[in-house]
This record gives sequence, structure tokens and C-alpha cells, in this order.
Amino acid sequence: MESSESLTNQACISMLDPLVCRWIGRQGWRDLHSIQKKAIAPILEHKDDVIISASTASGKTEAAFLPVLTYLRQNRDKLSGVSVLYISPLKALINDQARRLMDMAEPVGVKITPWHGDVAVNKKTKLLKNPSGIVLITPESLESLLINQVSVFKEAFKDLAYIVIDEFHALMGEERGYQLQSQLHRIENLIGKVPVRIAISATFSNDIGSVASYLRANNSRIKCQIITSDEHTTAALAVKILGYDIGKIEGEDPRASTLLMHDAAITLVAKDIYRLLRGKNNLVFTNSRSDTEKLANDLRELCHAARVPEEFFPHHGSLSKELRETLEQRLIDGRLPTTAICTSTLELGIDISDVQSIAQFAPPTSVASLRQRLGRSGRRDGRAVLRLFIPEFDPSCNRLSSLLCEDTVLSCAIINLLLKRWYEPPLAQEYAFSTLIQQTLSVIAAQGSVSAKNLYQLLCQTGPFNLTTPQQYAQLLRGLGANDLIIQMQDGTLTLGVEGEHLVSNYEFFAAFNNNRDYRVDHDGRTIGRLPLLTSLKEDDTFLFAGKAWRVVYFNEQKRVIGVKPSQNKAMGLPLSGVSSLVHDVVRAEMQRIYLTGDVPPCLNEQAMANFKRGQETFKRYHLDRKVMITGPMGLALFPWRGDRVLDTVVLMLNKASIAANRIGCHIELEYASLDNLKTAVASILLEGKKGNYDVNSLLKRVKNLDWEKFNCYLPLELKYLTYAHTHLDLEGALAFFKQLSHEL
Repeated sequence: MESSESLTNQACISMLDPLVCRWIGRQGWRDLHSIQKKAIAPILEHKDDVIISASTASGKTEAAFLPVLTYLRQNRDKLSGVSVLYISPLKALINDQARRLMDMAEPVGVKITPWHGDVAVNKKTKLLKNPSGIVLITPESLESLLINQVSVFKEAFKDLAYIVIDEFHALMGEERGYQLQSQLHRIENLIGKVPVRIAISATFSNDIGSVASYLRANNSRIKCQIITSDEHTTAALAVKILGYDIGKIEGEDPRASTLLMHDAAITLVAKDIYRLLRGKNNLVFTNSRSDTEKLANDLRELCHAARVPEEFFPHHGSLSKELRETLEQRLIDGRLPTTAICTSTLELGIDISDVQSIAQFAPPTSVASLRQRLGRSGRRDGRAVLRLFIPEFDPSCNRLSSLLCEDTVLSCAIINLLLKRWYEPPLAQEYAFSTLIQQTLSVIAAQGSVSAKNLYQLLCQTGPFNLTTPQQYAQLLRGLGANDLIIQMQDGTLTLGVEGEHLVSNYEFFAAFNNNRDYRVDHDGRTIGRLPLLTSLKEDDTFLFAGKAWRVVYFNEQKRVIGVKPSQNKAMGLPLSGVSSLVHDVVRAEMQRIYLTGDVPPCLNEQAMANFKRGQETFKRYHLDRKVMITGPMGLALFPWRGDRVLDTVVLMLNKASIAANRIGCHIELEYASLDNLKTAVASILLEGKKGNYDVNSLLKRVKNLDWEKFNCYLPLELKYLTYAHTHLDLEGALAFFKQLSHEL
């Protein structure tokens, strides 16, 4: 007798159209995955939004489109024009999914049309003349459609039934995510109906219910069904943390020693990567483009020295499209052994079905990011392989980060949390003023002229920017007017000004995220290079560039110039990808727990374990098990064991109180600060915090590059401060730490 579960599964599959079932049979599948069966009824019901969350390669695309195609088949006489809008953050993913969907949709007679910047114009024109089927598009191309083809769009998409968003986690909390939220709301307003939204992703936090608020922002009407699966396509996970002890390089300029040791680490890691990965298909992730290039070059030289064909290639956003696509195609073909040395560019996107292993040089930036990268491995045999190459540097450098072996402990913390299936939760809702500016100009450009009241109602009151008050929106509009982006007509409506017309007519306007805005880096009147700065920066911050550690001495936003002087302190490379690299509170708490208990994952090699024990001994020697302040080699140091938002807020508060402080890894170092000065500063900080009206604006006066988001340059200063504080600071967490520090002092 069949079980009730088996009967339920058969009932789910029987809901699919016979032509869809025939396609399933041709694939040779004995059964559907759990996630695919669970998704059938909710999607076919065509009532609630749906979130599909499962591990990579578990068939999430089929989970969405098998019932979607069935619905289109069953309602073919009622639907006209484009019925499904599929939105992806990557053109490469659209190209890949278009091939898969064409095969799936062909039996039911549904047309598949990819639409992005690389698609021929005649194909787009043909679709608009005879709209039908499923359109695959990026947020940027969708923005162009909503501006330049608004009347055609309204007619072609009038019967839109579903909107499917792939790799949804990559959009959440980002400028493109807020842009997409606004676009979807505008589409509903334009066509006068509410298509069902389906979000697909491999990586969500344990609190997956909060994701629904991102899928449909400012919503109290439409319910959301969350579909997850306990099935794991990866039956086994092999993890190894390989440690390195990089000795101090003598006889060199001390200011350059950090980079020289870093290069020495890459050289050692390259030899191990060559030994372990050659002859297979792999992805090796780094945290910067410079590391990507250096590592790829060292591996290329090893191939040449051994007189074997090259099989290690760099992949990052600065490379040309042709170079990136050539490497992507080589990985997809799988005929030649290929290892891509990449930044986050290959974290999601193209369907690489035969990657034997994933590697990471230096600690990963987040648990969720590592989980996404890990999902690229183990698709064929169910055994995912992950190697982390984590160098630590000679403790004689007397840097606390090296003495504590922070990178090793951070890697252990992220692996522990990964094994517990904890991932960073979605970011709290942001003001996203930069994207609100873009959407304001986009709506005006599409409609010709709009009243301020209607703009606020569409974008803020009923749209995703609902944190914005009418007063704040009025401030924002005045800022646009002051920059001649908009002007007011005699009837009171707003239209584009001369500068606004110029801005919107440029294709770069369609992207909500910041294109690289190069800043000149000057030292003693000499330019030492240029860099794209996509993060905030303040005077006295340190960073790695051109082979040395530098301290910011002045910052000119208008001329885009950063003045620097050499620094003796440890420094990190600035994030150039635009991806948030802030470490979460939970990760730092896990680091502290590991130091206290020694509970490291059972995957450290001998050197990694030796590095950890060295770090733990330092932790105990400085009594960090019961203290948050110590006197280290470089002076006083603070250990809040909280995330980067708290640490950065603590630094700003101390700076305001005339204490020179810098965040270095997981701790804060104070320069030239005495205990008496620190006591005075902490007392004044707590006194101001006790009043309940801490002056955030004065706190942010030292922060430069408040234009880190694309259209922030058009914001009034007050709104720049507001959005920065909301996104980057944690006043409550910082004040809680100062209370703890006060007791210790």
C-alpha cells in the first residue's frame, strides 16, 4: 500500500500539464525533487507570492517554471502579450537560463526572449511588435523599458501573470534591490493588476520569513508562501583550512613589509593551489582584484615553468566582457581543465555543472557569501570540496591581529556557523535616497511631468521608500531642483531640467549602483595612483595601496583627491566591488567563543592549528577572557566583540572625543591615548548618550565620501548624514560597549 506522502506527491505532479509531464519524462527523471513538488500547488493557485529557497542545484528553476508553464498552458486563451517577466542580476545568468527554458517551454509553445544590452535590437523590436511568452531581463534593461517604451510596455505586459526573480538574495539590501522593488510597484501601477511574484535563491537566513518584506515592500495585502526543502544535493562536504606562517622579511623598508609578506603568502598559496587543483575544474575566490591578478599571475608562471598548458585564469569586473565570457564558456564546456581565480563575479550566475572544488584565499567576507560559493561545487557527485588558504604573519611584527591570528579564528567562526546553517539575516530597511532619486527622475522622464504629491504617493506612500517622510522627500526634490535636474512647470508639476535630461539620456543612468568613480591618490604632491572608491572614508583611516599602508590626511570630494601619508599600522585593501563587507555581530561573537573554548572545526591542517593555538595563547596572555581593553604592542586596544557597524561607531565617537582610534580587524587600536584621556572621553560619550539625543551629525563631520552611492551627490547634507547613520552606524550597540568599558576603567 502506498504511503500518504507518496500519494500526495503523485497528486502534485498530476496537477502539471501533460505536455510539461512529457518533458519531465524526456529528462529521464524518476521523480521530482521535494522543492519542485512543494512549489506546484502554491504557484498554480496564482494567488500568493512565493519564495523558493533550497540548496544550489536542487532544481529551483524547474520548481518555479514547471507550474508557471502549466498555468500559461491552462490559461492560453485568456492571456495575451508577455505573461511572465523573469528578472536576473546577471546577463550571463539570463543567457544560461534562456537556453534551459527554451528546451522546457518548447513543448507547450511558449516563446522565450532574453532582453539585455547584448541582445540584438531586431529581436527586441520583434518582441514589442508581437509580445508573447516569457521575457528574461536585468533591472537595468527594465529601467530603460519603463522610461523609453512606457506606452508600449503598458500594452505588451497588460496580462502579466508572474514575475520571477532569480538569485534574489544578491539583490536584497542593495541599490539594485530597492530599484527592483520600485520597478515592480510601478509596473503594477502601470498595468492595473498585481502579478504573482516568485523569488528564487539558494541562500537565506534562518529568519526566512523576513525575506517576504523585501519581495513585496510596504505590503499588507498580499500573502507570501515560503517553500523550503530539507533535501541537500550535496551529500558530503569536505572542508580544509590550510594555514601558513609567513616570516618577517628583513632588510626592507618597514612601510613595505606588509605588502612584501602578503606577496610571499600569495606565492606560497599559489604553489599549493597548483599542486592540489591542477588538472581539474575549480573556482578560487579572493577578496580583491589585486589578489586575483597576483595569484593568477603566479599560477601562470608555475605552468610556464613546468611547461604545461595554462589552466589558471583571472575573472573580475575590470576585465573586458570578451575575456570574462571566454573563460565562462571554457568552464561550461568542461573539456579542458580550468581554474578561475575570481572575485565575487562567479559567486552566482552561469550554471557551471562540473566544478570539482571551491577555494578561498584569505577569510571569506560572510557566511552567506561562502555558502553561495560552496554551492558551485559537488553538483555531479554530491561531494562538495572547500579549501580555505589562510596565511598568518610573523608575530615579531608586534601587531595584535598577527599575534591573535585573527584571520584563522575568523575563518573558523565562519565555518562553524556555516555548519550550523546560520547565515547573515537580511539588512534592515534603508532610506535608499540614491535609488529614490533615480526612480523619481525615471518616473518624470517616462510621464513627461508629474506632481510632487503623485510622486510621493507612488514611490514612498505606497511604494518601497516608505521610511521617507513628506518633509524629507520635499528636501530631496529641492536638492534636485538646485542641481537643475528638475524644474517646476506653471501648473505646479515637475519635469526634467537641462541637467536632468542630460543625466537620464545617458545609458549609465539605468543602473542604480555606482559605476567606478576614480579618486586620485596623492602623496607629497605626487600622484601614486587612482582607485574606484565605493565606501566611506574619513581622515586618519588607513588602507593598502600601491604596495604600502597609507593614512588619509585629507579628502577632497569635489576634485576626487585623497591625500595620504605612509602608515606603520596594519591596513586592509579598500573594498572595490561595491559589495558590503561588514562583519556581522554573530560572527564576532563566535570568534570570541572560539578563543574562549578552543572549539575549532575539525578541518585545520597542522599549521592552521598551530596558528590558532598561538592566537589563543595571546588571547589568554592579555586576559581577553575577562577584559575588553588591553595595553598591546601599539598602545591601548579595545575588543567589543561586535560587528563592524558597532566598531565603526565606537571609532567615530572616540574621534569626536579627540581620541585617535582605528578599527584594525576585530579590534580598535588607540594611538597616543592615555588612560586618563580615555576615561574622560568615555564619560563624555556616555553623558551625551544618556541625554537620549546623541548628535549624529557632529559625529559624521569627519566622514568623507558621503557620496558613496551613485546619486548621493544630489542630496542635501542633512539627508546624507541620515542615510549614512541608518546604514553604517549602531549607536545603541556602541553605547552598550562604552558602558562595559566604563566599568572596566
